[in-house]
Amino acid sequence: MNLADLGREHTIVVGVSPTSGSPGALRWAVEQAAVRGGRVVAVRAWRPHAPETATGGRVPSVVSDDSALAAEQSRLAEDVAHVLGRDHLVETRVVAGKRRAVLAEEGRHADLVVIDAGHSTEVGARWLGSRLVRASRCPVVVVPPALGGRGPSALGVTAGRLGRSVERAAGTAGRPGFQRPPSG
Repeated sequence: MNLADLGREHTIVVGVSPTSGSPGALRWAVEQAAVRGGRVVAVRAWRPHAPETATGGRVPSVVSDDSALAAEQSRLAEDVAHVLGRDHLVETRVVAGKRRAVLAEEGRHADLVVIDAGHSTEVGARWLGSRLVRASRCPVVVVPPALGGRGPSALGVTAGRLGRSVERAAGTAGRPGFQRPPSG
């Protein structure tokens, strides 16, 4: 801790997914902020849609993305209110950019970054967590699905089993006589 951090409020940044609303991450972050006497900032990375091309393959001029950004800010506020209730004290912020870059940048001035692990079929969520940990300048907490009020989906469980079977088969392929030790 340096002198500039003295007297600064403990800040927790939460990445809020547009698909799940990240309920586990939001609840966990609010609980931690209450314990530490800090604040929570809910952040959503947003990438504006590319404009459609005009005739002749030219990109039409775009006046502003302000309305799209305002709509995304409204969706984020609704997602947070859906999880925490209307009387929450969480600041919401939509930032243009890719998820990892946005969360790493927002975490530069935070004490902690929190994200949901996502379902086991959400490959992007797994990669986000591991890449974010490497890019972050503060601790990163990945909240498991069970704490978010949702367990793994049936599809996720099946996909995980299939993936492990394929991995085992690939590991023993072309190795006659190789037997795995019994598990258990």
